[in-house]
Amino acid sequence: MSHYFIGIQVKPELAEQLSEWQINLAQHLPYKQWTDKSDFHITLVFLGDVDEKSIKILQSELQSIAAYEAFDLKRSALGTFGNKHQPRVLWLGVESHSVLTDIQKQVVQICKTIGYHEEKRMYKPHITIAKKWADQKKLVTEDAWNELLSDRPSFVDAFNVDAIHLYKIHPASQPKYEIIQSIPLCKDTGS
Repeated sequence: MSHYFIGIQVKPELAEQLSEWQINLAQHLPYKQWTDKSDFHITLVFLGDVDEKSIKILQSELQSIAAYEAFDLKRSALGTFGNKHQPRVLWLGVESHSVLTDIQKQVVQICKTIGYHEEKRMYKPHITIAKKWADQKKLVTEDAWNELLSDRPSFVDAFNVDAIHLYKIHPASQPKYEIIQSIPLCKDTGS
């Protein structure tokens, strides 16, 4: 079986900015994995191993998401998961948005039809920049973090979400994530 997730692809302009910033960060932070420019995304649901029959059912059920209107997401602060001196994940957050929340909840319900067990943790939308701290001897002080975070490009403030995607994960490849289905959202008619 293969691993899958459902998410939102980051637009190319922001992906390019994040990729350029990673070059500077990689000189100071010992992460094992830096997200490939083509792989920047916001996860809605991580599915893990799923058989082909369940994926076919999921692909059919996900079509209901197309009823949602496209919307704009604003980026927010940078953050980390794990120990702040050796964080396991470095990420860029996105502001809360009612449509994003509704879509994520609907995707969870759809995924339950194929046996998905809902996460116990609260959903926190973010774009992973790097993960898996590699050097247990290296610590990052608060001053060092502040310096690194202040020396970053001016990221685009917002981007339009006009589709969600079902991704297949290829762990040994770069990029790792292959879009196997796209569900376009309704265009805002402005009425």
